[in-house]
Amino acid sequence: MEQQGRPIAQGTGRGNTVIRVYPDRLEFVSGWQGQNATSVGLKQVVEVTIRGVVNCTLAVEINDGRRVEVDRMALPDARRIKSAIERQKETAGLYE
Repeated sequence: MEQQGRPIAQGTGRGNTVIRVYPDRLEFVSGWQGQNATSVGLKQVVEVTIRGVVNCTLAVEINDGRRVEVDRMALPDARRIKSAIERQKETAGLYE
């Protein structure tokens, strides 16, 4: 999957699952050498939640009913990703 520019925020969870926030989309990359990549537009993101304190879970709910969870993520990384998503949605006028 082609990357355009540097991500605004990124973090890693269990199994080398990486989530990257770009100005217009999110990317979930997993697997050995990142062969599994999924891109989701910010317009499709409904809600982002964080559960836990030490090994927390970042959950991203998408408007087609999917819920992507990244387990065992460091709390500062999860907070950075959540705030970047919310900031980008506010900037684009997509957040209620």
